[in-house]
Amino acid sequence: MGRMSTLRHGRHRTLRSDLLLPWVRQTCAPRRRPAVSPAAWRSLLAVTAPAALGLMAGRPAEGVMVALGALSAVLTDVAAGYRHRAVTMLPPQLLGVAGAFATLTAEGGPLAPYLLPALGVAAGVLACLGLEGSLGAMILLMDAEVAMDLPLPGPLWLPPALMLLGGLSVVALALAGRPFFRGRAERALLAQCLTDCAAVLEPDAAGAAGTARRRALHDALERARHTGAVGGGPLPARHLPGLLALAGTASAAGARGLSCDGALRERLRAEAQRIAAGHPASDAPWPPGRGPLDARLARAARDAVAPEVPSSAGALTGVGAGGRSAGRWAVARAVLVDPRSWLGGLRVGLALLLAGAAAAYCELPHPYWAVLNVTFVCRPDIGPVTGRALERFCGTALGLLCSGLVLAWTGSDAVLLAVLALAAGLVPALSGTGYLYQAAALATVVMTVTQLAGDPGLPLLLPNLASCAIGCLAAALACELLGPRHRRLAVARRLAAAVEQATLALTPHHPRTALAPHLHLAVARAEFERARREPPWRQGATGRWAALIDEVERTVDAALAPALAPTDHRHFDTTRHHLHRLAERLRHPDGLNAPDGATGAAAGTPAGAAANAAAGTPAGAAAGTPTAAAASAAAAGTAAGPPAGAATNAPTAAAACAATAEGRRPAAPAPRAPGVGRRSARVG
Repeated sequence: MGRMSTLRHGRHRTLRSDLLLPWVRQTCAPRRRPAVSPAAWRSLLAVTAPAALGLMAGRPAEGVMVALGALSAVLTDVAAGYRHRAVTMLPPQLLGVAGAFATLTAEGGPLAPYLLPALGVAAGVLACLGLEGSLGAMILLMDAEVAMDLPLPGPLWLPPALMLLGGLSVVALALAGRPFFRGRAERALLAQCLTDCAAVLEPDAAGAAGTARRRALHDALERARHTGAVGGGPLPARHLPGLLALAGTASAAGARGLSCDGALRERLRAEAQRIAAGHPASDAPWPPGRGPLDARLARAARDAVAPEVPSSAGALTGVGAGGRSAGRWAVARAVLVDPRSWLGGLRVGLALLLAGAAAAYCELPHPYWAVLNVTFVCRPDIGPVTGRALERFCGTALGLLCSGLVLAWTGSDAVLLAVLALAAGLVPALSGTGYLYQAAALATVVMTVTQLAGDPGLPLLLPNLASCAIGCLAAALACELLGPRHRRLAVARRLAAAVEQATLALTPHHPRTALAPHLHLAVARAEFERARREPPWRQGATGRWAALIDEVERTVDAALAPALAPTDHRHFDTTRHHLHRLAERLRHPDGLNAPDGATGAAAGTPAGAAANAAAGTPAGAAAGTPTAAAASAAAAGTAAGPPAGAATNAPTAAAACAATAEGRRPAAPAPRAPGVGRRSARVG
C-alpha cells in the first residue's frame, strides 16, 4: 500500500494511495446526465453566429471577439427566473468591459505587469458577495485576459465593445421570453416548497426519511428566498412570509413525529399544482382537521397560498425593496471589513502572479491562457480549488484531444463551425454533469475559435496543455499557502449561527415559526458537502462532522418543536442559556480537538458548565425544559466530538426532548457500538 508523508501546519500526516484514488474517482465522476435546456440553444446560436458572420465578411478576428464575449455571458446564464437572470448576467458584462478597457489602456506601461494581480485581488473580494459576485469576478478577469491576448488593430474601445456586443446578444436572448413566461420559475419554486411541506407532514416524518424531507424543504426555501432577494419579484414577496410560517410549523410537527390530516396534505399538493400552472388559489374551504395542529397548519397554508394583503415582512425575508437594498449594503460592508475576504483576494492575485511569471519564463505563445485557467479554477465558492484544478486539467486534455483530431482530419471552415456549434451548446448542457466535461467543451471552443481567427491550432495543442497545467498548479499552490486550514471552520460558524438563531426564537413574544436556524443549517450542510470534496490531506474527520451536524440539527429541532402553542415561557431561560453555551463552543472549533482530559464536562469549559447547570436545574424546570438536556448533551458532544454512531442512534437527546414534550417516557438509549468511546469520538 503506497504511502507518502505531507507536512500540514507543523504536523506530519501520512497520505495513503487508497485514499487518493477514491478522491480522484469521485472528483472526475459524472454527477448526472447532460440536460439540453434553452440555455444550450442560446449558447449555440450566440457563439456560432458571430464567428460565421465574421468569416463571411472577411473579418474573422472581430467575429471571434464577439463570439468570446457571448461565451462569457453564457457562463453567467445560470438563473431560472427572468429577474434573477438580469441580475446575474448584466452586471458581469459591464465589469468585463471595464476590465478589458483597463488592461488595454495599461498595456506597455510600467503598471501593466501588476494590473492583472491587482484585478485578481479585487475579484477575489468581489467573489465573497455570493453567486452574483463570483460570476462578476470571473467575467472581469476573463474579459481582461482575452482582450490582452487577442489584440485588434484600431481604437482601444473596439475589443471591449465587440465583447459587450456578444454578451448583450446572449442577455437579450435570455430575457426574450419574459413577456410570455413571466413568473414561471418563481411559481415552480413556490410549488416545490408547498409539495415539500406536505411531504414533511407524512406519518413517517420522524425517522431518517423525515429528516431528509425537512432538509429538502429548507433547501427549497433557501433557493426561493435567494431568488426573491436578488430578483425582487412580487410573487416571492407576496407568498414567502406565509410559506416561511407554514414551513416552520410543518418542520416542528414533523420533528415530533406528528402527522396532520391526509386531506390537508392532498390540498397542499393540489394548491402546489395550481400555483405551478399559474392558476389562482381555490376558493374551497380548507379541511377542518382533527385538532389544534391541523387548525394551525390550515391557517398557515391559507396565508401562504392566498395572502390577503401584501406582507410587510419583506425586510425580514429579504424581498422588500427597502430591506433588499439595506441588506445588500450591509453584506457589502461586512465583506469589505472581513479579513477572510481580503485573504481570498490575495489568493487569486498570488495565483495570477505565479501563473503569469511561469508562462512568461517558459515563453509560451499565448501566456495569458495560463492566467485564464486560474480565473476558472479559483472559485472556492463552488467547490475545492484542488479538485477543480484536477477537473480543469483533465477536461482540457480531453478537449484538446478532440480538437486535435478534428484539426488533423480537416481544416474546413464549415466543419470547424459545426464543431464550434456543438461545443458551445455543450457548455451549458454539461454544467450539471461535472466541471471536467464542461472544461472539455470550453477547450474545444477555444481551439476552434483560435483556428477560425487565423492562428494554426495544431501547433498550439501542447502549449495550451502546458498553460493549463501552469494555471492549475499556480491556483492549487496559492490556495494551499493562503487557504484556510479546513472548511470545518465555516461549517462550525454556520452551526453556531443556527444555534444562536434558535436561541433568539425561544423568546416569549417571538414567532415560533422562524426558519432562520434551518436556513443556516442548510448552508452548513452545503459547506460540509464542499468539505467532502476536498483532497484527503485537507478533509479531516468528515464522518464525525457529519454526525455533529446531525446532532446539532436534532437539538435545534428539539428546541423549536416541543410547544407548538406554548403557554408558559418561564422555562425558556434555562434552555436559552444552554443553547448559548453550545453556540459558543461551536464558534471556537479549535477546542473540539482538545485531549480527552480537557473536554467533556470539565469544570472550566462551557460544555462542562452547561452540563453542570443542567444537572443542577430544579425538578420543575427540568420537567419543562427537555431541550436544556438536549442542548447540554450536544454541547458536551461538541467538546468531545460526536459519537460515530450518532447518525444512526434514534433515541438521541433531541428525540428524548421530543418524547418528554409529548408527555411520554423517552426510550432507553441504544447500546453504544463496539469500539466507540469518548476517546475515539473526537472531532478531527
